[in-house]
Amino acid sequence: MELSICIPVYNQDVTPLVRTLHQQARQASCPYEILLMDDGSTAHVEENQSLASLTGVRYIRLEQNVGRAIIRNKLADEAQYDYLIFMDCDVTPTDDSFLERYIRMEGHDVVIGGYRYGDQPTSDKHILRWKYGKEREEKSAETRSLRPNDSFSTFNFMIRKDIFKKVRFDESLKGYGHEDTLFGLSLKQQGIVVTHIDNALLHLHYDTSEVFLQKSRNAVANLLSIYQRTESREALTQSVKILRWFNKIDRFGISTLLAKLYPRIQSRCEKNLLGKQPSLRIFDAYRLSFLCVCSKR
Repeated sequence: MELSICIPVYNQDVTPLVRTLHQQARQASCPYEILLMDDGSTAHVEENQSLASLTGVRYIRLEQNVGRAIIRNKLADEAQYDYLIFMDCDVTPTDDSFLERYIRMEGHDVVIGGYRYGDQPTSDKHILRWKYGKEREEKSAETRSLRPNDSFSTFNFMIRKDIFKKVRFDESLKGYGHEDTLFGLSLKQQGIVVTHIDNALLHLHYDTSEVFLQKSRNAVANLLSIYQRTESREALTQSVKILRWFNKIDRFGISTLLAKLYPRIQSRCEKNLLGKQPSLRIFDAYRLSFLCVCSKR
C-alpha cells in the first residue's frame, strides 16, 4: 500500500498531529506522504510551514479560503499515491496504531475510522458541540455498520484514489455542512459500500455553542439545496434523519405551521442551546423548524 495522508488546515497548529503521524508513517512498511493544504489561514502559518522540513511532508498554502469541498478535491488532485487518508486538522490519534489499522484495510474501497470525544467539554462555551459529538457522532464500528453509507463524514476516512475521482466533493456547496452527506450518497449510488472500523481520532477543539448553531443553520440550508436539486430524493431522505422527519410533517402541512412558529420559538430555543444544559431534542426541533423556514422561501 502507498499512502497519501491529506489534511486541510485552517487556523490550527498541526505540528503535534503531523509529528505523530510522521513517526507512525516512518514505522510503517509502505511509501507515504503527508500532504498539508492551508486554506487561507491567518494563524499558525509559520509553525505549519516549518513541517515541510520533515521527510515526506508537503505544505501547500492557498492565499484565499476556498472551503471544505474544494480543498479536499485539491488535496486528492495533489496526492501522488493510490490510497488517501483524509482527516480534520484539530484531531489526534488515540494510540500508536492508527495508520497501521488503515494499512491492514488494503483492498477496501472506502473505510471510516470514527470519532472520539473527551470525557468533558473544554469549557461551558463548548458544551453543545461536545454533547452533540459525544452522543450523536461517537459510535462504534458495529453501530455505524448497521447503516454503512449513511451520515458519511470527512472527519476520518480512507479511500482509494480511483474511487475518489469517480465521486469527488460537490464544489457548488458553500459554507459548512452536508458536502460529506452528498459524497456518501454518491458512493451508495455507485454501489460502493463503506467499511467501518474502530480507528477513532480524538476531536480536540470544539466550536462555541454560538458558532455551532450558526454552522448548523448553514448545514440545514445546504441540505435543502441538495434535496431540491437531486434526482435521488428518496435515497437522500433515507440517509438523513432530519429529512425523514421533514417529509413526514410536510405531507400533513405541519411544515408550514413550524415555519410560522420559528420566529416565536427561536430565542427560547437558543437560550437553552447556548446555556449550560442544552437539550439535543430542542436542537433537533430547532433545526427542523429552520428547515421548514428555508423550504418556504
